[in-house]
Amino acid sequence: MANSDSSNNFDYLYKKENKARCLQCGRCAAGCPAAHVFSEYNPREVMRRVQDGEEHELHKDPIIWLCGQCYTCNSRCPRNNNPASIILQARERAYKQGHAPAEIYQQSAALLESLFLNGVTVSPMLLKGKLGVLSELVDVERLTKLRAELGLPEHNSREVPIPAKAIKQIRTIITSTSGQGERANDA
Repeated sequence: MANSDSSNNFDYLYKKENKARCLQCGRCAAGCPAAHVFSEYNPREVMRRVQDGEEHELHKDPIIWLCGQCYTCNSRCPRNNNPASIILQARERAYKQGHAPAEIYQQSAALLESLFLNGVTVSPMLLKGKLGVLSELVDVERLTKLRAELGLPEHNSREVPIPAKAIKQIRTIITSTSGQGERANDA
């Protein structure tokens, strides 16, 4: 039977011997792209907080949403610590407990709806303002023009449509795993 609280998958991160491995050397922070952009974010500080026993409070701190999940911190750590996974676990807890920013819930709803309806998460039309910062980074007009030059459909990110059987399977998975049962009857 699957465990509905997948945070247990991260328990190894918080074992005493793993927390003690961090030397606070700062290699994680020195290579972290997010730490260079956001002065308030520092993966070394995340590790310090975990060492101090504050890991169960991280999910309430907005700094967890600044991490880009590139895992540079993990690759640079001489002790193989993983601040990015700690952040990921804190995000999961924040999302489940209602501490995530409203934009995160809006974006996940848009992605889930696109997956349910089209079989893909991100399509060119979804980038038009529904994905927050990602929408700001993508020039949708240029993307649309480039797709036309390549002979690709404007609104669909796939050249070949996803087969109806596959869409039905995707919808079955979404319905059975995310409480979206009412959606299955609408489509």
